[in-house]
Amino acid sequence: MKLKGGIYHRTQIDLTYNSNKIEGSRLSHDQTRYIFETNTIGASKESVNVDDIIETSNHFRCIDFIIERANNKLTESIIKELHFLLKSGTSDSGKD
Repeated sequence: MKLKGGIYHRTQIDLTYNSNKIEGSRLSHDQTRYIFETNTIGASKESVNVDDIIETSNHFRCIDFIIERANNKLTESIIKELHFLLKSGTSDSGKD
């Protein structure tokens, strides 16, 4: 169930925050949660990288994609589709 505070909610926020942090995102856990819950970034005194915001939003969709295909065999095609979903709309999206 997609209840606030439930396992889906926590997984979306925590997995996205930690995965993006490993990749160099400067978004805080609270900013990640705010994007998930409100689809906005909120006010911030510091500059925020647009790619960090886009990838965070895309990451939420990737998790849903994985959940929807949990019973499917993991293939190269699925991995490429996940990568495409994650990078869509970022400055990296135009690269080969």
